[in-house]
Amino acid sequence: MKIRWPPSPLGLGTPLNLALASPRTREQFKHFWWLPLAMGLLVPLLMFAIDQVLFAGVSMQRVRELGSQSLLNRLLLVVYSGVTEEIFFRLLLSTVVAWPVYAILSRFKSHPKALSQWAGIIVSAVLFGLAHVANLPEVPHPVLRAVTTNGVAGLFLGWLYWWYGLETAILTHMTAIIVIYIVVPLFL
Repeated sequence: MKIRWPPSPLGLGTPLNLALASPRTREQFKHFWWLPLAMGLLVPLLMFAIDQVLFAGVSMQRVRELGSQSLLNRLLLVVYSGVTEEIFFRLLLSTVVAWPVYAILSRFKSHPKALSQWAGIIVSAVLFGLAHVANLPEVPHPVLRAVTTNGVAGLFLGWLYWWYGLETAILTHMTAIIVIYIVVPLFL
C-alpha cells in the first residue's frame, strides 16, 4: 500500500512559498496579502467580544500577565506559538483528521473535499481550544471558556489553512498574538 503525504486530493499547498518562488504564481499573493493582517486583527476582537459577553472578560487577566513580561519574551511567544501551533494543529492534526474522512466519504460522495476539510477544521479547533485551558485554569468554566474563545480562533485559522495555505494561517496567528499580547497591553 502506497501512502501519500500530504494527501493531494485535499488541496494542500503552500501558496505564499510558491508565489514568492515563482513569477507565474506571484500574482496569487498580490490578491490576498492583506488577509493575514485583517484576520489577525479581527480574530482577537472576536475572541475578546465572546469572552466579554459569555465570561465577563476573564481573558484580560492573561493579557495583563503576559503584557507585564519583557517585549523579547512576548516576541518569542509570537514566533513560537504562531509557527508551532499552526504546524501541529493545522498541518498535522487537521490534515490527519481530514484525510481518512476524505477516504471514507469519497466512496459515497462525489465531492467530499470541503466536508473533509471542515471535519479537520472543527476537530482541530476544539483541540486547539482545549490546549489553551491551562492559560486560565482558575476562572469559572475554564474548559468552556478556552474551547469557545480559542476554538473560534481555531476555526478561522483552520479555514485560512485549507483555503489560503499554512503560511497564511501562521502569519494570521502571529498577527493575532501581536495584537493580544503586545498591542492591547499598551492600553491597559
